[in-house]
Amino acid sequence: MSIGVSEAAERLGVSRQRVLQMIADRNLPAERVGRSWSIDEVDLARRRVPLGRPLSPEMARGFLELAAGSRPSLDARDISRLRARTVRLVREVASGADPAGLLRSWLPHRADRLEKSVAAADLDHAMADHRLVASGVSDPRAGMASPRMGEGYVDEQLAAPFFAEHFVVDAGSSVPANLIVHVARCVPPVSPVLIAADLADYRAGREDGQAHVVLAEWIESGDYDEDLLFGRRRP
Repeated sequence: MSIGVSEAAERLGVSRQRVLQMIADRNLPAERVGRSWSIDEVDLARRRVPLGRPLSPEMARGFLELAAGSRPSLDARDISRLRARTVRLVREVASGADPAGLLRSWLPHRADRLEKSVAAADLDHAMADHRLVASGVSDPRAGMASPRMGEGYVDEQLAAPFFAEHFVVDAGSSVPANLIVHVARCVPPVSPVLIAADLADYRAGREDGQAHVVLAEWIESGDYDEDLLFGRRRP
């Protein structure tokens, strides 16, 4: 089946101009039909486009708020851009491609990811601290819970006292990491998308695969506001 430039752009999560440039550069096969281009869906599925620029901290938070079911405090144009990204993410999951890579590319500015270490006997106490919001491997939805590893988000203004109280130190060659702390200017809402992004940051096959599973289960569940998340951009 063939599609036009506009639909190809929506599926890839890029602009029409970007698709036209890909055609001009012969990076995307297309056939001229009158004044329009016709693109075979098979060729489009094979095309690996750049994953995209990282979102700014504000847009990253908006993206995560949208995924968690809240309307971001952004203008309509920015929300439309974020919805285009959610559509692309859903299609990446459906195609079995690389949703973990997308999230790594888009969301590095959501927080500072720190590899820390705490005494094994104190890990549970640190994870129970209300200042730390569990996510990543420590969220049950990740399916990767371990008594030897913890992960969560802490507000940047609360990070120093949290570290001091629990004697949290930097991990290194002689001190293995057992606590991943994401220090954020504003802690994002925890959703399957945030959990998947946290798993993707491990840059390992097992975690990437589990990120895909978390997203696929979320999409399959339908546990989201479709109108809020996608607007008119249905996947």
